[in-house]
Amino acid sequence: MENFVLYEEIGRGNRTVVYKGRRKGTINFVAIVCSDKCKRAGIANWVRLTQGLRHKNIMTFYEWYETSNYLWLVVELCTGGSLESVIAQDECLPEDVVREFGVELVTGLYHIHKHGIIYCELKPGKILLEGSGTLKFSSFCWARADGEDLEKVFDLAGAEEGEDINESIPQRYFKNTVQGFPFYTATEAIKGDYCKASDLWSLGCLL
Repeated sequence: MENFVLYEEIGRGNRTVVYKGRRKGTINFVAIVCSDKCKRAGIANWVRLTQGLRHKNIMTFYEWYETSNYLWLVVELCTGGSLESVIAQDECLPEDVVREFGVELVTGLYHIHKHGIIYCELKPGKILLEGSGTLKFSSFCWARADGEDLEKVFDLAGAEEGEDINESIPQRYFKNTVQGFPFYTATEAIKGDYCKASDLWSLGCLL
């Protein structure tokens, strides 16, 4: 992390802070996600699935580091905030704008699915806008390869520190899914049974 300069905070989530950053010796600005180590399994999953994944509608992952207290993820800087904030500010977007957004979302999701990945968390808060207005799929913490058991993947990545062993990380996530964004969740996904069709359901709800 000594290779980067941190600027202002640009986002905050559950045990996560996002900063604007710059690689020293360059004028390349990036977003730097600082996460508590208790989120190691999700961060490792994000890295695993997006290394080498390049597309104009997917936020690019560059590299990650571990320091004594935190995990640091270096990703593409998206300066336009989230689609959730745009919807909250405008409430209703013109139909032609929604169509333009729709084309970008379909294009990005097609690329994700083509690489055998199910996004699993398609909601406005996970779609970021690059400065020119391009939509980007962001966090892949809860995504999975088609057909894989995310619980086993997380067990391999290492359980979160101090976790209740009677309830797995994915089980807790599915509870939060039902409580957090039920309007975008397909019925089978509420039970943890995700497939590509579940992503399409969420996409339709978002549009």
